[in-house]
Amino acid sequence: MNLAFCRCPALGSKLWSLCSCVLLAAGCSDSASGDPGPTGSNAGSTSTGSAGSGSTGSAGSGSGGSATGSAGSAGDSGLAGSTGMPQGGGGAGGDDAAACASALFCDDFETATAGQAPAAPWMVSQTNATVAVDTTRAFRGTQSVKASTVPTTGGMPTYKRGFIGLAGAPVIPLPGQRVYGRMMFYLESAPTTNVHWTFVDGTGLVPGQDYSATYRYGGQLPVNEDGMFKGNQLMANYDTTDYYATPSRGPQTDCYRHANGVVVPVGRWACAEWFFDGEANQMRFWLDGAELTDIQIDQTGTGCVAQPAEYVWQAPVFSRINVGWESYQADDARSLWIDDVVFSEQQVGCPAQ
Repeated sequence: MNLAFCRCPALGSKLWSLCSCVLLAAGCSDSASGDPGPTGSNAGSTSTGSAGSGSTGSAGSGSGGSATGSAGSAGDSGLAGSTGMPQGGGGAGGDDAAACASALFCDDFETATAGQAPAAPWMVSQTNATVAVDTTRAFRGTQSVKASTVPTTGGMPTYKRGFIGLAGAPVIPLPGQRVYGRMMFYLESAPTTNVHWTFVDGTGLVPGQDYSATYRYGGQLPVNEDGMFKGNQLMANYDTTDYYATPSRGPQTDCYRHANGVVVPVGRWACAEWFFDGEANQMRFWLDGAELTDIQIDQTGTGCVAQPAEYVWQAPVFSRINVGWESYQADDARSLWIDDVVFSEQQVGCPAQ
């Protein structure tokens, strides 16, 4: 029997019921100091349909790589299937009651204490940020989790992290090193400058090595259309963050694959789904039920700051999955709300809006 929280379907509310499940009371801790993020700067803005490339350097170093390129399409689902990628698509109308009955974990934060960080099994990381259960905005019901960051400038530490993560039962260890995730999110505003940010990641030690690696989805490059800011382009990112530690461990990587002009939605609730496969070194991402094949990863991306473009994104043995907001360069204050989080061995799909 999977250990999971289950949604009560009655009246469309967000009440929790036992549903043959158990509530877990695992301990939690703040591990923000254990996962340094990059803060380098690189390529500038891009216009619709063309994605300049580049990513990040070490936290607080102010250095970073610079790279250029074009982020083309990775092909449709049929092509992806030929490389062993799992099939299936996200879609509106996912039934959370049915999904949560078999999911590894579900949380809509309705039973959490407002004004406080989510309790176990969630682990909370806060650096230049605050994470708390919030009643001002929710996708369904009355509560969500809000990650709020402070504005940062070049004269202060610019790294920001407001994450909630799972690092133990019922999600970790991942069955077969594979997991589907889904969250509803409301981003108040996106960076208008070149700021690398993350809202989903999975991290852990690389098999047989003493350094960690991280699979990320987020964004970086501003997209302009007819001279006007359209939004911040989505991106897949791979990094070996222990390179930035003291003493340094592992290679410098910082690899990327940009969406082709697709920007993160702001000012509305949106549905993000993702798939991490550690055995196959694969990543997939869906936005509002549609797969973004431009940021699908099968072994490699389109380039790396410090490695050849064909460098393999060697997945870690995932020991923690995070959602929230993390960014690495100087940036304005940001607010991100998260609701209806699901982790499962199967794709869940998006709830009806």
